Amino acid sequence: MPDNESTYEHKLRYNNAYNRAKYRSFSIRFDKEKEKKIIRWLEKQPSLKAYVLGLIEADMAAAKKKK
Repeated sequence: MPDNESTYEHKLRYNNAYNRAKYRSFSIRFDKEKEKKIIRWLEKQPSLKAYVLGLIEADMAAAKKKK
């Protein structure tokens, strides 16, 4: 660690490098007016990540059955 780098900055650099190496991030935006119902539905989910993963896994399984 360089002398002028704080512990916080070092941890931040390490965490950023780790996240870039281990994870892939996706983002989606919803129109507050046109997609109100969808936004409300998603906000009610206990875990948005678990909900989305479940939908994707179900879709992948359905696609696999079609082949």
